[in-house]
Amino acid sequence: MKLKKKHTSQNFEIVDSIGKYMDDDIQRIIEGKQLELGDRELPPFDEYRIYKNIQEAVMQEEKRKNRRIRMPLFFKWAVACIIALFAVGAGYNFYQSRCEANLVYREVCAVRGEKLLVLLPDGSRVWLNADTKLTYPEQFAKYNRDVTLEGEAYFEIAKNKKSPFQVFAENVKIQVTGTCFNVKAYPSDKVIKTTLDEGSINIGHIRSRRPMQQILPGQTAVYEKRSNVIKIKTDRYHDDASSWKGNQLTFRNASLKEVLTTLQRHFDIEIAVKNEKIASFTYNFVCKGNDLNYVLEVMQSITPVSFKKISEYTYTVE
Repeated sequence: MKLKKKHTSQNFEIVDSIGKYMDDDIQRIIEGKQLELGDRELPPFDEYRIYKNIQEAVMQEEKRKNRRIRMPLFFKWAVACIIALFAVGAGYNFYQSRCEANLVYREVCAVRGEKLLVLLPDGSRVWLNADTKLTYPEQFAKYNRDVTLEGEAYFEIAKNKKSPFQVFAENVKIQVTGTCFNVKAYPSDKVIKTTLDEGSINIGHIRSRRPMQQILPGQTAVYEKRSNVIKIKTDRYHDDASSWKGNQLTFRNASLKEVLTTLQRHFDIEIAVKNEKIASFTYNFVCKGNDLNYVLEVMQSITPVSFKKISEYTYTVE
């Protein structure tokens, strides 16, 4: 015996109305336009949950067919709406990715021998140390503020809990809503150091599924590039990390190579080591970075090394 169901004109008007809105939204997605949501925000799109719903609906339909009972019209539209939502969500994600792809990026470089202060679109301030590159969009996206760093910088971030600020430095991601911190991430260094002065930040490996680690004021996170391990420790000299902003050179148990690398960046010079035996020397001193000759004299007073000027920008040490 066949089941019959009487449909009123009102039922079909509702169906036609739903279909019209679905067709309009799908057409906007195809044309790459943003959906007209008014003051509403599209909720997070869970592709797996939607897929499971569709799968369950299909299985239920198969069972109904086996019983030779026709699927009610409203249930068919429910499945259709789920499929349409899947298309809308996918289209919205596609639209968002297109917006991200269309962002115009700026690249600011502080060459060797100079420092720069950069004002970001959200009002955040970033000081760039010598030989540093910062990449950021001319206008930040709605839900994130992402920048890429290569070198050393001090960040003073404008607070915005709805739009986290993220710094990407090689394989490290640093996330914050508003705070002050220093990041040293030169490609030639074996480690990436992040030192926090104010607020709170989270740090982690870009591709790791582990929860990000929290850093508190006065702590330094050291990421070892070779092992991909991040170690966080309390740093009694945490203020030293950003002392370069005030044109100060600070070295704490620093190797000769580390000191020379800093001097070459700071003064835009080249220093060649003529005697490898002096490579084991370490240095502890603080001085202003205005006078190269004075810095070299300090080093010569600490260890038995001798600097020689070859040209305006070239020196040797032995």
